[in-house]
Amino acid sequence: MHLSGQKEIAAGRQRVWDTVTDPRQVAACVPGQPKVEVVDDRRMKVTAVVGNGFLRTTVVVDIRLTDLRAPAHATAAASCVVMGGPVQADGSLELTELPEGRTQATWSADVTISGFLARFAAMAEEPVRDGVDQTLACLRAKIETAEAAEAAGTAEAAGSGEAGDSSI
Repeated sequence: MHLSGQKEIAAGRQRVWDTVTDPRQVAACVPGQPKVEVVDDRRMKVTAVVGNGFLRTTVVVDIRLTDLRAPAHATAAASCVVMGGPVQADGSLELTELPEGRTQATWSADVTISGFLARFAAMAEEPVRDGVDQTLACLRAKIETAEAAEAAGTAEAAGSGEAGDSSI
């Protein structure tokens, strides 16, 4: 299954990069409150219950950042076993600097489901896409909130400086 998307983020590319390549920041945005273990700066393990009805199971997903070219390009690989069948995902993220301190994030992922669940792969696309969209929306909100707070602090500091100058 191939998934892809594009989002514009109201923040500079370096701030976006710093957030999306930090496993701790990403872990805080994974939906469903899974257990997340940050192994190191490039790897995390996510334990989650997936599926619904009689097809519910617990999975441990190993996620690795595999190619980092700051602040423009990142790739990641994820793997797990679900109901005896391997699942492999490879994804990439491109960050393009836009005018006015904005960043365009373009992502894609290829997910391969094998074994018993392969026959249900088409049904898995929507929940997988929803999970990715929720994670990205959370990261975007986190990034834009930090960017706005920094801009407000800078504006406040500049305003304080101007007030001090006018009293001289």
